[in-house]
Amino acid sequence: MNGKKLSKAQYYTYEARNKDIRWLHRTIELLHQNPERGRYEEFGELFTNETIAAARKLLEIIETAQPDSEDISNLYNLFKFYKGVRNSDWDNLCVYIENWHWVANIWDNFDGRRELNLWDKAEYKLYSIAQPLIAEGKFVRQSSSIDSYGHVWLTIEPIIANSHIEIVWRIDDEEIIPSEWIPAIYEGIIDGIFDYFHQTNFALTSMKIIINNGSYHPVDSKEIDYRVAAKIAWRNAIAKAELVSSN
Repeated sequence: MNGKKLSKAQYYTYEARNKDIRWLHRTIELLHQNPERGRYEEFGELFTNETIAAARKLLEIIETAQPDSEDISNLYNLFKFYKGVRNSDWDNLCVYIENWHWVANIWDNFDGRRELNLWDKAEYKLYSIAQPLIAEGKFVRQSSSIDSYGHVWLTIEPIIANSHIEIVWRIDDEEIIPSEWIPAIYEGIIDGIFDYFHQTNFALTSMKIIINNGSYHPVDSKEIDYRVAAKIAWRNAIAKAELVSSN
């Protein structure tokens, strides 16, 4: 088993999943009791029933002794698509399924690349970038309680040959960014792509996103810091982009 998978896999065995499942029951209970928890924060539109349905689907998979990896993948896609426009309950469910998705579907065959077809079966007009982009994302915060440090450089290249997004890890030196932060960086980029879609209605595809530099702090760096830094790098890059149709 991939060594990086081992650090998370212990939390996703059948026994571990069902040992502390009260948080999910509690989430569903609170959404029933207080539907206002299920509001879109920006638009004020209720989506409580959808959140409860997704939480129940997650509960069903958790309670299955040998869940189908495709079910995990499908639920991951659902949570990721709406993550940027829903509330903290949805975010908590999404983080759980993100980590499980890496354990169940990614780490065993991971070679530094993830190919994503984010808009499969959806009838969106697709766009790509006209020229390569380079951008930096840095999230550094100092406070009296918790310090944060995440730093990522991205190069984004258009791909004419297909309608996928490819995310590539090109950092071999653990002194630059330790590989334990790979999932956080990848997920931060994907969050940024979906956020951009919800904000602009531009569905971006046909591009290669290369993580090729950055830095870390041996004490202050945390998983969330690299997720935020990757999202900042994506935003900084796409702000400079000229978009072209890729349909």
